[in-house]
Amino acid sequence: MTSFTTGKVAAALLLATAGAAAQAADVTIYGRAHLSLDQLDNGVDSGTNVSSNASRLGFRASTKLDDGLEAFVQLEQTIRFDEGGGQFADRDSYVGLRGDFGTLKVGQFDTPLKAIRSKVDQFGDRIGDLRNLTRINTGSSNIGNVFDERFKNGVAYQSPKFNNLSWTLHYTPHNTTGATTDNVRDSYSTSLVYDVKGLYLAAAYESFEGIDGVDPKAIRLGAYYDISAQLRISALYQNASDIPGGDRDVYGAGASYKLDKFTLRGQLYQVSDNDSPDSGATLAVVGVDRNLGKDLTLYAAYGITSNDDAASYRISAGGRGTSVPAIAGENTTGLSLGIIYNF
Repeated sequence: MTSFTTGKVAAALLLATAGAAAQAADVTIYGRAHLSLDQLDNGVDSGTNVSSNASRLGFRASTKLDDGLEAFVQLEQTIRFDEGGGQFADRDSYVGLRGDFGTLKVGQFDTPLKAIRSKVDQFGDRIGDLRNLTRINTGSSNIGNVFDERFKNGVAYQSPKFNNLSWTLHYTPHNTTGATTDNVRDSYSTSLVYDVKGLYLAAAYESFEGIDGVDPKAIRLGAYYDISAQLRISALYQNASDIPGGDRDVYGAGASYKLDKFTLRGQLYQVSDNDSPDSGATLAVVGVDRNLGKDLTLYAAYGITSNDDAASYRISAGGRGTSVPAIAGENTTGLSLGIIYNF
């Protein structure tokens, strides 16, 4: 047999094996196209922008194993519908195993602390996203932003539910790229969640080990309660410590009300002063959704972040492709018309 023929046989065997594996796994392709037309104002200048907001394309696969186990994998990446481009596997991407013992996964993905905000935020990935206040820029090139981030090189365990309670521990030995010989960037996040239809209560603690004498920590409490089939109220509290400038608290509440095919929503949150006076801000946002089937939503929202004299918080940061920097002491505002298509 010639080497050419041998190569063809090997290639055929490889394709056959890959085909069998693909048939054995349950593979799903999914995504979201979320774009908005925004009028953004930083108190001095304003402009009209198109923004792609956490738009994504993802792949999931799972395979049933012996002894009631299941293996699973996810690859998810940002898609910039507004400007083109994206980065492969830059969002939640992991491999894992689940069974009666709970769920274990390894990769890069949201922390338990971040998951709480995602559950209670009335304007996630939109104008007025709570990350405008809860995410902290440490000013350190070794750490960067903290809270509402993904851990790199993460290992996480989530327990099974017991009486609607579950516990999650998420650890990373090296929360940055490349290799390490000293593990000075290890970090962890843990949460306890009570989740039953119509009621969600959660508490989380997160800690980063930095090197520049900065070791950010946060406690976060979140909740929502469905008073009726139409009305949901939500709330969040966060205390951040060991951060530049001194400790800060974020607290507030929101609500949504379903009216036929429309959903009215709003939220009001406050971030406190740190060691500097007049460094706090208030975020307020209102909006309305129009649902056109289960996969398509049109919405309008208006938000304002009222900054104290020494504060510079945005209205358009967090989960968005386009954001206008804030100016200290100036209010930032945004009017947004958006479309969300899930597929």
